[in-house]
Formats: sequence, C-alpha cells, structure tokens
Amino acid sequence: MEIIHFDLRHPIQPDTPLVACIGYFDGLHVGHRQLITHVLAHAKAQNAKPALITFEPDPWAVIKQMDDLEHLTPMHKRIEIAEELGIETWIILTFEKDMQQLRVEDFHELVLKPLKLKTLVCGYDFHYGYRGEGNSESLKKQPYFTVDVVAQVSSDAKKISSSRIEELLRQGNIEQANVFLQRPYELEGIVVKGNQFGRRYGFPTANLKLSYRYVIPAGGVYIGEVKVQGRWYEAIINIGHNPTYNYQKNISIEAHLLDFDTTIYEQRVIFRFLSYLRKEEKFSDAQALQRQLAQDKQVARKYFQERVGEVLCD
Repeated sequence: MEIIHFDLRHPIQPDTPLVACIGYFDGLHVGHRQLITHVLAHAKAQNAKPALITFEPDPWAVIKQMDDLEHLTPMHKRIEIAEELGIETWIILTFEKDMQQLRVEDFHELVLKPLKLKTLVCGYDFHYGYRGEGNSESLKKQPYFTVDVVAQVSSDAKKISSSRIEELLRQGNIEQANVFLQRPYELEGIVVKGNQFGRRYGFPTANLKLSYRYVIPAGGVYIGEVKVQGRWYEAIINIGHNPTYNYQKNISIEAHLLDFDTTIYEQRVIFRFLSYLRKEEKFSDAQALQRQLAQDKQVARKYFQERVGEVLCD
C-alpha cells in the first residue's frame, strides 16, 4: 500500500493517475465497500491505480473544536482493510483550519487537481469545502476529472452509516453491527494488571487498556475472541463496572480466554466481539458469580462448536 500525506503547504502529487473515492471511512462498512467496488471497476477500465482519499484528524472534530472523537477503526486498521479490498494508494489530507476554510473552487484547484484523478467516486451525500457548501453536483462542474455518484446503501429503509453502527454497538446489538461492518468489531490495546478477582475464583481475565479512542460496545457479557501473539483464542468478554466486587466508576474491558493459562501482561492484543450474551449483573456472593461464569463458559463453548459445524457444512 502506498501512503501519501498531503497538506496545503506541502502538496504531493502521485506518480501515476488515480481513481479514488473520498471520505473519512470510519469502519469501512458495507456502504464504503460499495464505493470501493466502483473505484476498482473504474480503475481497471481506465488503467489507473485505485485509491482512497481520507482526512486526519476527523473533520468533524476540527469543525466542532472537539477533542479527538471516538471511532470504530483507527487509521492503521482502515488502511489494512482497504488494502485487503484491493486499494493500492491511501491519501491522507491534513485537515486543519486552512483546509476547513477552502471554498469549493479552491478545494478543486488546490486539493483535488494535484492528485491526478481520472475519476472521483463519492457518496450521494458527500459534502466538502467551507461550511460543507460543496456537494456531488458542484464536484461534477469542475473540469479535471469525471465524477461517479453512488446511491445510498440501506437496510430496513435506513442508511447504513458509521453513526448507525455506533448506535448499534452502544445498544449491544453486536451481531447487526458486524453485518454492516462485514467483519467482527474489534478493540485493540495492551493487557494490564487488574484486581485479580477473576483469577481468585478460577476465571482469570486479561484486562484491556485501549490504545485508541474506540466506540465501546454496551456494557455486558459477550462471546468473542482474543488475538495474542498472532493467534486467536475463544473468549468471554466483559464490559462493565465489576458490580459484585470492587465497583469501578470507569468501565473495564476484560476477557477470559478459554483453554488458556499464560500470563500476558503488557502484551498487545485484539478483542473481537461475536455475540451478545447477557447484561452485567451484581451477584449476592462469590458462589453465585462462579455458577454464572461457568454457565457463560458452557454457552460460549456451544457457540463455537456450532460455528465450526456451520463452517464444515459450507
């Protein structure tokens, strides 16, 4: 993957002509993938490299003068997914005040023209330029490249968008969020030492310190997987406040890995969410908590056994 950093003070021109789509692409969900399908088709027909044009930081955070917002996927993960989908060039536009204040014609001339675009693909609702005054219709009026406007991708008559997926995650509807993402939702971070309550009762957990500002799914217990040292392990993941013992004001994210008993403090891991199991509960005593955890473990094992069976039947 070729990565190009572009800002108005140091504009960099690609070596070869491009076909690209433009946006923030948080999550690289099914709607974004429709844009990429168009990019790949145009690039093949026009003998150009397929590219994505994105922004850093998030334009919404700059415009609203907010700290960096929570997101579905950090930049490196978006690059990884885009490369898997066939994108060859990733262009990062540095979104600062000077770019925020560009009028439509200046955005065409100073940002898009230097990128050697043959075709630009965009969503029907794409906006750009000062106060979002530019749209797909104004894009079509510039003379430098052709424009392909892609229609809305919907489910249940509602647009599939990053914000809709965020809402699903915050509701605990991980299964539907994963359908729209076309992959399991993930959180990445470092394993840190927790309060050791899980280990004391036979259910040791890996406590996750997030490496990025992610959208965190709703509190509760999930069936998932944890990637440690390049290998995925079946797991039960808990998001919550540990109400039974040592209630914590801040949310903790921890996973009990099935058939795994190795200390992994300070190691980088990925938590992958597959299915919502239940709400977090406060139990009357340690025995009640242990019984529930054992039951969760049984349900998780059954889930993974059935999933293996489905794969074998395909």
